[in-house]
Amino acid sequence: MLDSETKTENSWNHLDVSWIKQNYAEAESFFASGDEIPSDDLMRLLGSNGYSPNPFFDEDYYVRRYPDVRTLIENGTYVSGFDHYRSVGFRSRSPHWLFNEEYYIIMNADVARELLSGAAFCNGYDHYIRVGDSEFRSGSWFFDPLEYIKSTVGGASQAPFRHYLNSQSRYSNSFWFDTEWFMKTYPDVLEEVNQGKWKSILHYYLSRKNEGAHDPSEYFLERFYTDTNSDIGDAIRSGRFNSGYEHFLLYGIKERRRPHPAVDLEQYYHNPYTQKLLLSGRVSDVFSAWCLTKGVAPDTRVILEEREEVTKYAYEKKATAISINAARKPIDFTCRDYNISVILVVYNNLDMTLNALASLRASYTGDIDLIIVDSGSRDETRHIGRYVRGAVVLQSESNIGFLRACNMAVQHARAPFILFLNNDTEIQPGSISSAIERFRRDQRVGVIGAKLIRTNGLMQEAGSTIFRDGSVTGYMRNASPDIPEVNFVRRVDFCSGACLFTRTDLVRLLGGFDESYIPAYYEETDYCVRVWKLGFEVIYDPSVVTIHYEFGSSSKESGSSYINRNRFIFNARHTDFLSQKFVGSRLNTHAARSPRRTGSKRILFIEDAIPLKHFGSGFSRSHDIITTMSNLGHEVTVFPIYKPAVSTSRLYASFPDNVEIIWDRELGDLKSFLIDRIGCYDVIWIARTHNVRRLVPILGETAHLMPQISIVADTEAVSSIREEQKDRLAGIPVEKLPSLADRLRVECECLRIATKAVVVSSQDAEVLASQGFTSVPVLGHLQTPQPGSKPWEDRSGFLFVGAIHESDSPNYDAVAWLATALWPVLEMALPREATLTIAGYVGPKASLSGLPRTSRIVYLGEVDDLAPLYDSARFFIAPTRYAAGIPYKLHEAAAHGLPIIASDILRRQIGWKNGDEILEATAGDAESFYDTIVRAYDDRTLWESLRSNALERISNDHNAKIYGERITDILK
Repeated sequence: MLDSETKTENSWNHLDVSWIKQNYAEAESFFASGDEIPSDDLMRLLGSNGYSPNPFFDEDYYVRRYPDVRTLIENGTYVSGFDHYRSVGFRSRSPHWLFNEEYYIIMNADVARELLSGAAFCNGYDHYIRVGDSEFRSGSWFFDPLEYIKSTVGGASQAPFRHYLNSQSRYSNSFWFDTEWFMKTYPDVLEEVNQGKWKSILHYYLSRKNEGAHDPSEYFLERFYTDTNSDIGDAIRSGRFNSGYEHFLLYGIKERRRPHPAVDLEQYYHNPYTQKLLLSGRVSDVFSAWCLTKGVAPDTRVILEEREEVTKYAYEKKATAISINAARKPIDFTCRDYNISVILVVYNNLDMTLNALASLRASYTGDIDLIIVDSGSRDETRHIGRYVRGAVVLQSESNIGFLRACNMAVQHARAPFILFLNNDTEIQPGSISSAIERFRRDQRVGVIGAKLIRTNGLMQEAGSTIFRDGSVTGYMRNASPDIPEVNFVRRVDFCSGACLFTRTDLVRLLGGFDESYIPAYYEETDYCVRVWKLGFEVIYDPSVVTIHYEFGSSSKESGSSYINRNRFIFNARHTDFLSQKFVGSRLNTHAARSPRRTGSKRILFIEDAIPLKHFGSGFSRSHDIITTMSNLGHEVTVFPIYKPAVSTSRLYASFPDNVEIIWDRELGDLKSFLIDRIGCYDVIWIARTHNVRRLVPILGETAHLMPQISIVADTEAVSSIREEQKDRLAGIPVEKLPSLADRLRVECECLRIATKAVVVSSQDAEVLASQGFTSVPVLGHLQTPQPGSKPWEDRSGFLFVGAIHESDSPNYDAVAWLATALWPVLEMALPREATLTIAGYVGPKASLSGLPRTSRIVYLGEVDDLAPLYDSARFFIAPTRYAAGIPYKLHEAAAHGLPIIASDILRRQIGWKNGDEILEATAGDAESFYDTIVRAYDDRTLWESLRSNALERISNDHNAKIYGERITDILK
């Protein structure tokens, strides 16, 4: 039962006599004598009459929703629903039709952490009433505090939910409940509301178990949902869910279950427009997207392609506005330091030129050595110097053309790098800095090209490809600029001269652009090929972004005639180069997109999800493998079995910029992806054995397209061992269990499709050897020693770090056992300052809400920087009771200089010596862990010895050099 201290008028846990009198006229008889009624007696009176104790708890709703409560009241265990809720129900149940405890905890991760860490709030509802309401948090899908404030007057802005409960408002406005549709469909309900039987239409719907009599919108059918999802029937009948719709909102949407025969969320989820809505945060989920678009997702690419003429007109209008500003205040390019020389060739069209210069100035905070060549303009452009300060202006009396004008300007460049920029462009902020940094970081880079986006928002090119006949194509033309293919750094044949960076000494060495191509076209193609022949690289960099008004400085028709002429010149000059190129074909688009670097491999890496390090559970290791491959010079494409549910920005920030991240496709798209990328890959690296099993049929159907490809099956962990341990732990009789040999045979059979099978430990290598696999390479974990600085005496307590993706997982089992079986006895033996900190990613299918809460257990969830935690604890504790592979966090903890106490299962997997580099205790044996921990906690000498020895193992066995060599051997 709740402590009396929480019984305040700022909480749900109180009896509000004045409110009771105001809302239940019959209750006046309770107080007729004038004597104060003891709270227990008043509770009994309220319960027998079905009255609520205060505006925050709805007695009728609670008893109606939870049948077991009604039974407990009838047999005298509790006097009312409120009595039950304040005694036990507050831990997980919902007290009011307009608040859902589970929703509130899911939507407010910080509240969940506070509750788990022993905060002053007894549950989510307590936090909501006392704090969350005034912070405009929502306690239900059906109550948007900001929408409510807009719909009313008075003090709603202080605490919207509290105001609503105490007002006569009939607010029913919710994205999740279509009030207008509901009233038209069920007119009888409105009559009952008008009669005062219900507070609002929404109150009617949420307070009743309608069992399909009423639906919340035209896109959800209660009866259809419950009939087609038989697994939720018992949960609804028990009150776990008030309706099928509540289950759908909490879980069904995530699982993309059908809410209506005509609503296919699974198919709709895969639409590119839907993905954009979800990842941009414009909608919270796929069902919201469906409701917003009525199930019709527009083909934005087609729309934008058709509207390019309109967007060009808009671009011109904006350029006009910018030029007016420049007339009043010239654009300042006064230069002191020469970081970059920018060459701009102009011919008439002052507005567009000034627009280009304004975006150039805004894009880079450093000095720009600006060189403008006026190629015989006849308009106000001849006086460009009036609108720009600090630029070198070269003027020609005749139109000498882009190519010759650029060569003239090169002689005046004073910076180590040059940017050739068209006057019909807008270079975006950060682009110049990115290019300069890349030149300085990598001396092999001779040319850098931009992500060119047309005025309609679609791609002009992401680098360009040269085919064997000399024809060229811009890679991913007409595609969206956010797709994976255009958002990673790669080598390319050439880049468009509309925005082209190069080294000044290199362009001078090559004599500038070849004037055989005068007036224009193919000059940048020829230049880039000559750069390649000198041993430098041409790079496409998506962080260099430029908007290009295509054909703004020349007509498309004239361009075509120049292209045809100059192609023949180019072919004659570079026959040797062209002989090594692909034949032009749509099917060769991806294979031809990047010239190969000697010794590099093209690798398709397949994982359950895009492997972010904080996901743990093998994803940290996959992330390190991908990063190492990239650092070794290989071209890596990452393909997930399941689409990521995190921002694409977070994905791109987590990997090297030359890794291609296929975030917009998943397993169902893999076959078409492999067909589309014929000839692209040398290696398919498949992480986890269960993914190899999934891919066997797909690889069988596409094997003829890649007969020479190498397939690496990275087992990550031999799961049969873990499953056997788990079954034994569950108490399943041995005679009812399959033998370990049978489990292994079934698990390993799919691995025979691979060229090589890779394991994480020597123990797993022995297991695969027992199944007939030979020469199984071991690839463990990558770690760099980075021990914290805090000495032994400044540390206290224990740290557990581990990702928990599901409640049925080794890490969840370990945390639950640690918090319930081990920690209560340790608390009594350890100093009061010794706390247990539990950190790590918790997935949507897992919850720690049922675990014990004390002042000495801190649940943190996902933490961006674990270093301070490693540097504060005295020991890392890992009481895992069943496991496979090697926990990444053991090596990570050791690398941070934190000694480890682990179960004997993990000690054997990691292969370290007990008492030397690690301390072990018997898995699942609280007494064994207790003895080990108590003995070690105050032993400074032991602590320092464990720390030193473990750091040495990390340094010797898990360094980047060794890791790279092992990956190189596997890829041979």
